Amino acid sequence: MTTITIYRNKHNENKYIEVHNDGHYHNSVKQFMQWKKDHNGNQLAKPIRNETGDRVLHRWKKANLMTLLLDDATGRL
Repeated sequence: MTTITIYRNKHNENKYIEVHNDGHYHNSVKQFMQWKKDHNGNQLAKPIRNETGDRVLHRWKKANLMTLLLDDATGRL
């Protein structure tokens, strides 16, 4: 069973990392940007989500993924 976990970047609150774990020690990662408020600070009816890069999941080795999450992410959402 695939588990999806989303982490928020600690330096940019609009940047997220989505990690898919298939349960067999394989992790795939993609990044996206998401805004919940407009430039005036008003809450949006529906969040705006933009996929970054090529919008495809990429396999990451566990050591590299842990380094990425320690450097960038604040925690699970």
